[in-house]
Amino acid sequence: MASQPDITATTFTFEGMDIHSASLQMKNEDRTTILPFEHGTIIAIFDGHLTAELSEYASQVLPRAIADRISADIHGSLDIPDIMKSEIKQFDDSLLENFTKLFAEGEDFSHEQWDDASELYAVIGYRGSKTFEDSRLAVVGSTAVIAFINSARTHVWVASLGDSDAVCIRTQDEKWVRIMLSVSHNGRNQDEVERIQREHPNEVGIISDGRLLGWLSVTRALGDFQMKASYSIGSRGLYWIYRAPLPSACWGEWKEAGHINMPYMSSTADVECHALEQGDMLIFASDGLRDALPPPLTPDECWDILVSLAKGAPDARIGHECISEAGNNAAETLIKNTLFGTDVEKMEAAMKATPDTRDDISAVIVNFK
Repeated sequence: MASQPDITATTFTFEGMDIHSASLQMKNEDRTTILPFEHGTIIAIFDGHLTAELSEYASQVLPRAIADRISADIHGSLDIPDIMKSEIKQFDDSLLENFTKLFAEGEDFSHEQWDDASELYAVIGYRGSKTFEDSRLAVVGSTAVIAFINSARTHVWVASLGDSDAVCIRTQDEKWVRIMLSVSHNGRNQDEVERIQREHPNEVGIISDGRLLGWLSVTRALGDFQMKASYSIGSRGLYWIYRAPLPSACWGEWKEAGHINMPYMSSTADVECHALEQGDMLIFASDGLRDALPPPLTPDECWDILVSLAKGAPDARIGHECISEAGNNAAETLIKNTLFGTDVEKMEAAMKATPDTRDDISAVIVNFK
């Protein structure tokens, strides 16, 4: 039998639901958290860009912070959307605070002193020191899709930052109905483009070739403070905390174009609440799953295909038959059927893929019993 890509998979069984988690790491930047606690379950996928530093840290800290806040407020008003938004914002703000707290209050980073890297390293230390590595978390970034399923399994709340997906599949009139639970924050979302333009009414070309300031495809994320903090902090302070998702040349280009009125990247999550029904299936996935399908397909077309694959039905547009998920991890089976199914040649091609040719793929499937 031909070797298969190294997909890690785990299955959890809780009262009333099974959770299947799987990941195919190519760049090792995706992180998944499944956190059951007294009042429900939190499921989160973090997709780091450039490195896994922030996705790893966020996966360890943010779901627990949201769970603790829900537990603390359980006998109060319990505004879940507000809790999720505020905890995400507080977490994100803390990333920059780890850097700025090392300097005098109100430090002026436009001063020529900070053109000298040695001046900065004298304050934050060098790579490997805790202060340097903590400051790195403001420079790198990660998308996030975070879901809270209450203990009664009657509702799911989904917080979105970036371009990972959350989908509910429901059977209605003997047909599968796809309900998008997340919002895609990228340069292809016209609502996002218009929001950013409203915030910067006198600037042209903020979204270029579908990318924010010509570089990042997402418009909301954790971290990425070079697109959030002031221009002077980004171009002089954070600039020296290598390596960054942005090349050094961008600062001159942005200044020339007038793109110096940060923030451009947002950390405000969209939170959607949806009622659940018995028999529903939830799918959470990093953008690597959708992007693994053969082009050219729209995101809606991709998810039409992925819904079919999740339900074990092949789709002619992918050009191969599906393997059965019987007795297997459903998320792992979905990844395999997206990439190659029963096609040995496609499987061998998947084995030869590199981080330059394929993104990480992470998926979580929840079946309600």
